[in-house]
Amino acid sequence: MIDALPQAPERIRAFLDDRRPPTPCLVIDLDTVRESHTRLREALPEARMYYAVKANPAPEIIRLLAAAGCGFDVAGREEIELCLAQGARPELISYGNPIKKARDIAYAHRVGVRRFTFDSEADLETIATFAPGVSVWCRILVDSRGSQTPFGHKFGCAPDMAARLLVRAAALGLDPEGVAFHVGSQHMDPSAWEPWIAAAGRVTRTVAAQGITLRGLNIGGGFPGRYLIDPPPLADYADTIRAAIATYFDHPVELAIEPGRVLVAEAGMIRSEVVLVSRKSDMDQKRWVYLDIGRYGGMAETENEAIAYRLQTAQDHEPTGPVIIAGPSCDGDDVLYQRTPYELPLSLRAGDYVDIMSTGAYTQSYSSVAFNGFPPLRTYFVGGAPLSAAMDDASEVGEFAGRHVLAEFEGVSAELLDDAQFLCESLERALDKAGATVCDMSFKQFEPQGVTVLALLSESHASIHSYPERGAVFIDVFTCGRVADPELAVNLLRDMLDPGVSRISVVHRGQENR
Repeated sequence: MIDALPQAPERIRAFLDDRRPPTPCLVIDLDTVRESHTRLREALPEARMYYAVKANPAPEIIRLLAAAGCGFDVAGREEIELCLAQGARPELISYGNPIKKARDIAYAHRVGVRRFTFDSEADLETIATFAPGVSVWCRILVDSRGSQTPFGHKFGCAPDMAARLLVRAAALGLDPEGVAFHVGSQHMDPSAWEPWIAAAGRVTRTVAAQGITLRGLNIGGGFPGRYLIDPPPLADYADTIRAAIATYFDHPVELAIEPGRVLVAEAGMIRSEVVLVSRKSDMDQKRWVYLDIGRYGGMAETENEAIAYRLQTAQDHEPTGPVIIAGPSCDGDDVLYQRTPYELPLSLRAGDYVDIMSTGAYTQSYSSVAFNGFPPLRTYFVGGAPLSAAMDDASEVGEFAGRHVLAEFEGVSAELLDDAQFLCESLERALDKAGATVCDMSFKQFEPQGVTVLALLSESHASIHSYPERGAVFIDVFTCGRVADPELAVNLLRDMLDPGVSRISVVHRGQENR
């Protein structure tokens, strides 16, 4: 039986059909994140779960998982701050990166983080100095070549060294919890965990011979998402892990896991647009399909074609032919798939949509700031808290919790910026598409140039202030609650105004800013 969450694409497409945001964009279905968390919790109920924040650090996801009681595996101070800001309890944060600065260790300890991972003597000594008395795991080096994205030799130390360092940890006044390892990301073979659970068992027995009992085992992540090839069901992974622990440990262990991809991958879908379809010669059997998203816009995991995403179009029922798929940038390496066999409809043309499935993990956080001028991947969210929880939240924080989006556009046509009717209609259309309710709208035309447009919303307010002589415009949209999407409204206005330069910032107010 394949674990599947079929409703996510339907909910996401309903959002895309209704809002029609500019492409490329990523839409995350938060209900699917919650369902994925529940699925994994039911498969391994005995394990403490620490979500690998790097998989998708969106505050909306962190907040949802924190409310569900999930812990967090973090790489540094910024991720700790993110988790705490979204309601995570510090005792449920694990500082899992074995490469960290002393001042970041001190900060983590100061805010209440009490669990760290190390793989070197130097890091162990630093932890003991700046985070005295905390619990520690020692990460061992594993052969992760069977995974889709192996870690090489960057993380972990030899098991015999791990045994020595765990004994040293006790001598330094730390609490040695046990061995940690990671089999590599997107591992399709449940048996991959067994040899490293065996190695951890040997380390545990060696340390026990020195009079120190290790009570825990951290088996990391690696649980797969669903891409071109369906993974085995989670039950197969859970059965293998339990059997290996029973075989290689002579006492019960406190099991910890660090899932990332498995919780968020299937919750996401990227909608991209075809920019160009071409051939390299009249005899070429393969078409080149250029999308408006590439390796630098969020598709970094297509490097070496490690992750092969499922693609869907509106013409999937029509005849297809082989393609090479590439991104839009001027970089020759911005090719997504040329070895992995893909076929797309022969009727595919510029302007058609290509939906990239299961893109909730390692996409938006990988997108560059502005390589070749392309903006970071826009991200939208659907679903979320159950109605009762949303009502509880609203009563707790009041009616003014929401997002405040501020934008400055430059290089806009002076004629457009001095056209009050165009600006009023554009703002009203953008707000409507973003789900906001306009109660009243007014404008003021200034001499010799310039327009201010004000919109009163059921959710709060929006405004446009134009400076035609400078080709500049300032936009301010603030909406309370979760229904309206102020970022979408601003992005739609950007598409209408077509600026040469755009700067957009988002401020979370009320509950979002606690």
